[in-house]
Amino acid sequence: MRSFVIAATVLLAATGARGDVAADARAHFEKANAHYAIGEFNEAATEYENAYKLKQDPALLFDAGQAHRLAGNHQKALTIYKNFLRMYPDSPNAGEVKKQVTREEEAIAADTKAKTAPPTGTVAPASTPPPATTNAPEQTAAAPAASTTPAVEAAPERPTPIYKKWWLWTAVGVVVVAAVVIPVALVATRPSWADATVGPGASHALEVRF
Repeated sequence: MRSFVIAATVLLAATGARGDVAADARAHFEKANAHYAIGEFNEAATEYENAYKLKQDPALLFDAGQAHRLAGNHQKALTIYKNFLRMYPDSPNAGEVKKQVTREEEAIAADTKAKTAPPTGTVAPASTPPPATTNAPEQTAAAPAASTTPAVEAAPERPTPIYKKWWLWTAVGVVVVAAVVIPVALVATRPSWADATVGPGASHALEVRF
């Protein structure tokens, strides 16, 4: 009787523990769905993983892979998809998971190529061409060197001084002749009355007629 009571107690405890685990798994699953619905895919992936740890349902593992894929965690999504196929090869979702494996591998390859590609606009340095060779014969005679003696400019012609102008002396001669000849002529033709003194108190040589 005592053994039966102990066995019943253990069974009830195990049943209760399993119930708590199932309840916890369901709680994580509901949280994951809520995060997934509003686009918080990283948080949704974490909650799906927590639910799967408590209840190994293939649907929970598949949902975790989908959430990681949508979050951009391609390597983690690829790992989960491959483990899904290894653990549940006969699952109804196996065909879809195989397609996702191919897509994730392509996404990872594209990311790797983008990280290793040179920056856009980079131009590879051009190779320097070898110096050109000519077959022209070597010149033996050097070209005459250009004269370094500066050219002497002709001095500007200095104007002739005015006192050396012929027309100046001609004019002076004319003036001198005029100065001598004109007074002589005047003296020769001067009337006799011109010698009379004209001034206050002086008598007029000519009679003034009114």
